[in-house]
Amino acid sequence: MKDKLIIFDMDNTILQSRIDFPLMTREVTKIMLAHGLDKYCHHSVATRMVEFTNSADYDEKVAEEIWQKVAEVEAEGLDQAVLEPGAIEALDYLGQYAELAVLSNNTDSAIGDNLNRLGIAPYLTFVAGRNSVPNLKPSPDGMLFVKSQYPTITLANTLTIGDAMIDAQAAEAAGIGFVAYNRSRMENWAEWNIVPLLQLTQWDKEACDLIRELWQ
Repeated sequence: MKDKLIIFDMDNTILQSRIDFPLMTREVTKIMLAHGLDKYCHHSVATRMVEFTNSADYDEKVAEEIWQKVAEVEAEGLDQAVLEPGAIEALDYLGQYAELAVLSNNTDSAIGDNLNRLGIAPYLTFVAGRNSVPNLKPSPDGMLFVKSQYPTITLANTLTIGDAMIDAQAAEAAGIGFVAYNRSRMENWAEWNIVPLLQLTQWDKEACDLIRELWQ
């Protein structure tokens, strides 16, 4: 086992997501409003589901209804997903120096299907989705679960790379360094008072070398 670990987000980080997130938010909002859960409707789907799941309002049947709708929107979008330009080459290069894993809020089966379809799976040593972890990002649970699969690698030698605020928040809560990747989806990091270790906009050798330099 190598002595370094990179935990990648999937959508808009190593593949270009075609998931209609605004549609997903609207559909989840409809369900929540129908059940009097409007107080959770002021956040992203992931954040509101973390809050709802850990609240006194939690209802398993409502959660199942929401996740069914989320899975439908995800499946349609992921069927159309393509690789981020240069992603395979970046994984091949970084995999010479670090263990590579993926943590996504998508279902485990959807992640596996798409990573295999797009040829990414052989470069990874571990993959986890929402079926594998107690709470979604922005909770640190998934980050810590993935990290636990590599007990000899220190937190200092672990990085996570993602495109969204929830990736950064999960990394910070887990004590893991965060690198932003924003090419097909933008995020206003200043709005969230987040300062990524790096802000990458493309996958090329220069970007990979900048990541390596964080460990030097």
